[in-house]
Amino acid sequence: MNNTLKNCVWVGADSSIVSPIIMRKFNTPDVQKATLIITGLGYFEAKINEKPVTEYKFLPVVTDYQPRDLTLCAHKNTVGTTTNRIYYYNFDVTDLLNNGENLLSVQLGNGFYRQEERTAEGKMYFGDILKCIYKIVLETQSGVIELCSDGSETFTDSAIRFSNLYLGEIIDYSIKLQEERKVNIFPSPNTILNEAIGTPDKVIRTIKPKKIADIDGKQIFDAGENITGMVSIKTSADFGHTLTMRFAENINQDKSLNFSSTISSYEATRTGEIQIMKNTFITDGTPRMLKSKFVWYAFRYFEIEGDFDEIWVEVIHADTPVTSTFTSNHEGMNFLYDAFLRTQLDNMHGSIPSDCPHRERLGYTGDGQICAPTVMMLLDAQEFYKKWIQDILDCQDTDGHVRHTAPFMGGGGGPGGWGSAIVIVPYTYYKQYGDINIIKDCYDSMKLWINYLISHSENGLVTSEDPGGWCLGDWASFDEMKIPEPYVNSCYFVKNLLLLEEMATLIDKKEDIPYYQSLRKDTEKAIVDTYFDAATGHFAGGIQGCDAFAVWCGLAGKETVKLLAEKYTELGYFDTGFLCTDILCEVLCNYGYTDVFLSLLKSEKYGTFLYMKRQGATTIWEYFNGRCSHNHPMFGACTRQLFQSVLGIRQRKGTAGYTDVIIDPVKTKRGLTVSGSIDTPNGVIAVSLDTTGEKPIVQVDAPDNIKIEIM
Repeated sequence: MNNTLKNCVWVGADSSIVSPIIMRKFNTPDVQKATLIITGLGYFEAKINEKPVTEYKFLPVVTDYQPRDLTLCAHKNTVGTTTNRIYYYNFDVTDLLNNGENLLSVQLGNGFYRQEERTAEGKMYFGDILKCIYKIVLETQSGVIELCSDGSETFTDSAIRFSNLYLGEIIDYSIKLQEERKVNIFPSPNTILNEAIGTPDKVIRTIKPKKIADIDGKQIFDAGENITGMVSIKTSADFGHTLTMRFAENINQDKSLNFSSTISSYEATRTGEIQIMKNTFITDGTPRMLKSKFVWYAFRYFEIEGDFDEIWVEVIHADTPVTSTFTSNHEGMNFLYDAFLRTQLDNMHGSIPSDCPHRERLGYTGDGQICAPTVMMLLDAQEFYKKWIQDILDCQDTDGHVRHTAPFMGGGGGPGGWGSAIVIVPYTYYKQYGDINIIKDCYDSMKLWINYLISHSENGLVTSEDPGGWCLGDWASFDEMKIPEPYVNSCYFVKNLLLLEEMATLIDKKEDIPYYQSLRKDTEKAIVDTYFDAATGHFAGGIQGCDAFAVWCGLAGKETVKLLAEKYTELGYFDTGFLCTDILCEVLCNYGYTDVFLSLLKSEKYGTFLYMKRQGATTIWEYFNGRCSHNHPMFGACTRQLFQSVLGIRQRKGTAGYTDVIIDPVKTKRGLTVSGSIDTPNGVIAVSLDTTGEKPIVQVDAPDNIKIEIM
């Protein structure tokens, strides 16, 4: 037990209660300051005298809470155990106290902890008892008084009759709640209790939705954009009246809801129910504000069946403010920037970057690592990623394997594009924020990961992952994925080694460098011998942008990039998987072909970002061909090229934290007007570019403490 919560015990109800409310009455003497230290499993909402102790929602942030049976995972690629961790919170509650008697109430919700309905990834829940632990610290003139959770509390049930992150909630205000009963005391989980890090969720803004149809007694509404959050309803309906809502990203031609992008054939549930997000309220005859409690929804469109007076939409995601700006006279660039930000924010909940906010809601390491450099550049995300990096470390197996989701919730992936998150995300964090400690904290885990890749290599190529799991290379291409998996995973291995050589120098581990160099040279030779065709100049036949991987990891140079530029100038759309799309754009721009990148953003062909927009998209799709989810950020990782390559804001090689910056805007004759800014650890850098006249005009605004060179 963490010393902060020493002498406190976990208290809760029995497993039959969907969402119990734990209560503790206490008297206060002359209090100068009062602090509530608390956490819960799964989610908790704490109030003192019916006033919330925080504006944040869905606490604690998601972690690998406690040990569980990982053999129940659908993808049995697990060795050893995860490191289990629960975060607790400190709240100043002085202003919430009454003189005399007070009431602490803690309502608990399932969250991921008791998520028993969705079974596509296997039985991944942690426990069946919701519980909390707390301490109230009262600082008085006479000294400090500590009130610990001790079993003297009572509990009752709540109006929530059903609650599941993937299926929604049923809240019945017409029922009579149970009489208060004494809580049960539970053993402390075998876990680490840490003071909270990360960035929790909150209501960010509200939207007034527009009614677009009446169909079979249901009213259809449009929020105007694809968001995550919930619908709030004001109603004065009679006792026992039922209001039902369902949510979707798209609508059919008749404006009825289309659920095809938020469900698919493999989204299994325990009961066999189709995984559709819905919310049901049963009224008690008194005027009420109705909203979900422990579930957020992902939608643009929703339907309501039942009587109500007023509705609005609350947008909810992690409290990670946008710290960048971008505008141009180029529709494709504008859409990419706006759509990526919206998509990424929709996928930031519980301080994990998810793949999609509806079907899966999982912190896939592949999606997360490819987007991390862009998110850190455009959002205030330092605390968010500090926590997610800890999740990645926590879910590393004892043999070095890095799981495909962090926190681990099952799911498929591959050793290169997914597991390499343990190297790429901390390195990116260092480059963005200049914090060398993150490299020191992660270095041993990175080395363990390298050893894992060696143990899964044959003849110098990374060829496998643990039995029972997936071993992907790239993923989610326009057509069938054709790039050989060992090629992609071996290129990632080389890239990992290059980064580790750099990091070993940074933290004075230079004795490791010869080993990394030897491994790298052996793998480079194996890749070239196996996949390079000197007659054509292509790697792996040049399919689906695979030449970009070779350039990215240092195996090829300008001649190969020239072939890529020629191919995509002619093709005019992205045939690449999500890993290669970002790498392709980076390689093209780094070698002076930013115009090709811009032409792909300008294209409206099937398989482009503007094609998505023409279909009404406000967020980025999972596939360029429109399959599956329409709220997946991974293809939008290339958004950072708007800043690095179009506006030309780049850190000088060998530096971090934006202390030394080169401004080298795109050299183009396309008649661009573009401006943007990023908020760095050393202040805001703003650049504008105008190429509509005879000579390009570049303006730069940056703090004096940043060394700037304009090229």
